[in-house]
Amino acid sequence: MERQDKEIFKSRMYARQQLIEGWDQQTLEKSCVMIVGVGALGCEVAKDFALMGIGKLILVDLDTVEASNLSRQMLFRSLDVGRPKAEVAAERLKEMNPFLKIDAYFKKLQKLPMDVYEEADVIVATLDNFNARLDLNKICIRLKKPLVEAGTVGFEGHVQVIIPKGSGIKYGKKEREIERIVEQKLWALEEQDYPEYFEALREIERLEEQIERIKNEKIEPVIAKIRNEIEKEFDNKYAEEILNQTPCYRCLIPIPPADDKLVAACTLVGVPRNRNHCVIKAEVNFEKKYGNKPDMNNDDDVLKLLALAQEELEKLRERVFEENVPPEKLEQLSDAEIQEWKNNIKQTFGPDFKFEDMENILGNKIAAVQTVSSVIASIQSQEALKLLFRKHGRNIGEPMDPPYVNYNGIYGRFDHLEISKRENCEACGKSQGEETIKIVVPFDADIAYVFKAMEIIGHRLDPSEWMITHPISKELFWNPYVPSMKDLKIKLKALNITNNDILTLTPLGKAKTESEIKKYNLIISYM
Repeated sequence: MERQDKEIFKSRMYARQQLIEGWDQQTLEKSCVMIVGVGALGCEVAKDFALMGIGKLILVDLDTVEASNLSRQMLFRSLDVGRPKAEVAAERLKEMNPFLKIDAYFKKLQKLPMDVYEEADVIVATLDNFNARLDLNKICIRLKKPLVEAGTVGFEGHVQVIIPKGSGIKYGKKEREIERIVEQKLWALEEQDYPEYFEALREIERLEEQIERIKNEKIEPVIAKIRNEIEKEFDNKYAEEILNQTPCYRCLIPIPPADDKLVAACTLVGVPRNRNHCVIKAEVNFEKKYGNKPDMNNDDDVLKLLALAQEELEKLRERVFEENVPPEKLEQLSDAEIQEWKNNIKQTFGPDFKFEDMENILGNKIAAVQTVSSVIASIQSQEALKLLFRKHGRNIGEPMDPPYVNYNGIYGRFDHLEISKRENCEACGKSQGEETIKIVVPFDADIAYVFKAMEIIGHRLDPSEWMITHPISKELFWNPYVPSMKDLKIKLKALNITNNDILTLTPLGKAKTESEIKKYNLIISYM
């Protein structure tokens, strides 16, 4: 196709969207959007930007196409099963829009060079696990890149717009923020400083018919006085910390849930305690019996795994029955009562396993349906589009404010939620350099297991360079420099560390300068 013909074809292709007030196709063609996670949401968002004529897409995903993806991820076909998602998606998107430039990365987002992120104008997070979201959130804050994050579970979903401080994107209304600060100041007033104001509030409660008069005489002057003070000092005192930024993803999740790998690791050394543990234990038994991990794309392997998982589930039901119905009690029960006990236990731990349960549980799959994915992805695409234009000094609409929305597909309801920056946020607040982590440990865990658990979830710490203390009592549990405090085999229970206790890990020696994290707060959860 000749250059002139190409330009004419593109003009026709994008003609309808150029009728939108404020639209500039060249801005879009010169821009780059990075999509991290090419699943149900990622496919939809990538499709949206490809059709709109974005100049470049960067696709990042570590997964390969699975058969269960085909009901929700329109960029994939049955023949693509086993291939990297990012690469397949890039091929399909080029078919949709041959003018599109695409880079596809089949690797962890944490392993990407920073210059890949730097190239993006806006980053879209379409991920399905907390740790990846937290890491991407941290990267975006560090690089001052706007992020649009979303997720779905069943018939529900959410979208959050995250604008880091210093991103250059205008966000927030000065007048609304002034009103909010005025309200906060009013709540903090002392009666001794403003006796008439407080008396007026009491009068309003007692004399409702005089509200307007009292407000005009007693309330409004104080509000006006405080508002006048705030207006004078807003730009110097408040604007930098409030405007042109939003709460980050970590602001909303001060304590992330325990990593599934830790639950799996505990199951290896213990007995299954719930339905999911039975499948995890079955995977271990499979490897012992057959010499390799089950291939979830091999039907025979899955069927063998299913049989082993069912065995573990039967043992769990029997174990719970024996714990709750000892022999002396069993003798007193009728056959009908015994059956009722067994039915209740079966209901508690769920029905017999099905074929699809194996992949859903081992893969930590989340309930999902295409209708909700398309709704959430559309909002995500729209918000990313507005940020993209605003990043280039153009305006096609205000970014979502409040920056967080929940969607309930059962009732067709959208709820915008007011969210606040957390002052001590580990990613964007005063606690940068700290990390709060919940770790799951077996009941007989020792100090060595604490370091092992950290390694399992991706934090490899050398015990000879870290100290463990109690953050409140300051009691010392591990210090590699003190001979009496360096017993890796001492049990946590022996140290009186109970469920939900917190351990603090701080670096020593070269770890002080080499470790990005200067303090780990570990919440201990026994399993």
